[in-house]
Amino acid sequence: MGEGPGPRSRELQAERDRYLPRGMSSAIPVFAASGSGATLTDVDGQSYIDFATGISVMNVGHGHPRVAKAIHEQAERLVHSGAPVMMPEAYVRLARRLCEITPGAFPKKALLLNSGAEAVENAVKVVRQATGRPAIISFHNSFHGRTLMSMTLTGKVSPYRQNFGPYAPEVYQVPYPYEYHRPAGMAAESLGGACVE
Repeated sequence: MGEGPGPRSRELQAERDRYLPRGMSSAIPVFAASGSGATLTDVDGQSYIDFATGISVMNVGHGHPRVAKAIHEQAERLVHSGAPVMMPEAYVRLARRLCEITPGAFPKKALLLNSGAEAVENAVKVVRQATGRPAIISFHNSFHGRTLMSMTLTGKVSPYRQNFGPYAPEVYQVPYPYEYHRPAGMAAESLGGACVE
């Protein structure tokens, strides 16, 4: 497994420092060149186990042949048409499939978005519209994204929120109602209410 940054990673680190903002951080100072299954290989040929799974989006691993084939076939047919202009057939098929596999006996709809932050933004809009209530509660130490609303919901101040205010209104941070961290003498059933207070 990898031993740290090699010469090409060190070169790329210098380029990164020159051309990317400091806010775009990386946990380790090496640069990915390829991936296979649960393994990433850096630009110097060193291999690493990808415990982050591309920040949890590589559910079937890197380079899965069925995923690569599906991407290739779709790219040959159509890369992008802009769903609000002319919706691709695949968009409707995927939405239908997601609704079919979602548990529960109620009408379902699916909306495909570009990122988790965009999904959070839309969820907040829908909830506020449906309930008529503007206030949103989120947890300390949470991460929801880097857009204005998702950053406001994010409970980790550094590096995500520090010095980026003003934030969206009507968002309140509370601690997780984690039973093992409740104050001595407090009954377990009182913890949730105490966190909200």
